Amino acid sequence: MLSAYDALSHRYWRQQLEAQFPNISWTVLALAPRHFSYRVRANPLIWYSQHRATLAQRFDLVIATSMADVATLRGLVPLLAATPVWLYCHENQFDYPDSKAQQSELQRGNRLQAQLVFLYNCLCASAISFNSNYNKKTALAGLRKLLDKFPDKFDAALIKEIELRSDVLPVPLASFDVRQRHAPGESMGTATSSGKRQPGLLQLLWNHRWEYDKGPEHLLAFASLLSQSGVPATLHIVGQQFRDKPRAFDELEKLLDAGQASSPAALMQAGLASNRPCKLQRGRWGFVENMADYRKLLMQCDVVISTALHDFQGLAILEACAAGCLPLLPNRLVYPEQFDAKWLYSWHDDPARNALAMCERLFDIERQWRDGCEPPQLQQFTWRTLHARYAAKLEAVSGCSL
Repeated sequence: MLSAYDALSHRYWRQQLEAQFPNISWTVLALAPRHFSYRVRANPLIWYSQHRATLAQRFDLVIATSMADVATLRGLVPLLAATPVWLYCHENQFDYPDSKAQQSELQRGNRLQAQLVFLYNCLCASAISFNSNYNKKTALAGLRKLLDKFPDKFDAALIKEIELRSDVLPVPLASFDVRQRHAPGESMGTATSSGKRQPGLLQLLWNHRWEYDKGPEHLLAFASLLSQSGVPATLHIVGQQFRDKPRAFDELEKLLDAGQASSPAALMQAGLASNRPCKLQRGRWGFVENMADYRKLLMQCDVVISTALHDFQGLAILEACAAGCLPLLPNRLVYPEQFDAKWLYSWHDDPARNALAMCERLFDIERQWRDGCEPPQLQQFTWRTLHARYAAKLEAVSGCSL
């Protein structure tokens, strides 16, 4: 198992895979998720210099995440060249939004390097799996556009060969015991005998990486508008943080601490303003280190929110829904293939317009929540559903029986 940039979602996947197939003898080489551009190009050098003896063993199968430069590694370790490779793609570098810091010629060159690594990986892989159809579709389209940019002309059959070896196999969800949801004394909205919830604080959750590609400016605009709506709510902002974070999080923290926001004119104009005086309350803030505490928070929340500029499977959203949350999601990216339209809001690049669309959809969801609406069913993402497909894939690519 080669994980060149072992981010939380990558680790989540590979550790579950190991746990689900304990009869397999696993050898795992994983690199910390730091220095992205360097990791993408240098991972074969790091592994070759530090784990040459390990790599020189005979393996039945190499499983690699898409940022592991398997093509180069097979050249450095000839024995691996005869070993089948299953490439698992959590994301692709063709449908990733550029930040202002990534507009330089150097950064564009780094992006091209990552795209070429992905292309070579796909060409040498025996099988390729994507975590969503959206990921697969944008990756293949990106590869076609990449080849079209080159001065040499390449046969379109090159990408067709990659497509024929590709399928969609989602990252399965860890199981949740939703019977523990809203335990006595912890519920923020209690249910009546009819199944309807009594008025109370709506618990909203935003649980993504604190980076520009998760739309913090859109989140700030939404929170600012919502705080004037009269909807009694607590907003929890959790997720992985890094050394540098977008300024929007500082502004959001001040907003929630102050309990006040910009003018509610937009809400009034749209007929969404309420006479109920309310400030949007601050809930949990920052990364929740302990997994048990994090799952407890998921089961205490009512609505999970995405303002993402890109999401290839949306594990954070799926986990929250599996724990009982109702989703509030943009009608783009991976979400339309996972959720019905009633959970999706119309996306706008302008944060102010997007905030209004989010509030409109949230108020619809709030009414459903008060009526005791059940969260979306996600059986298609459970290990119960996906285990046989994973087993079949492992056997087919390796040629070994489990």
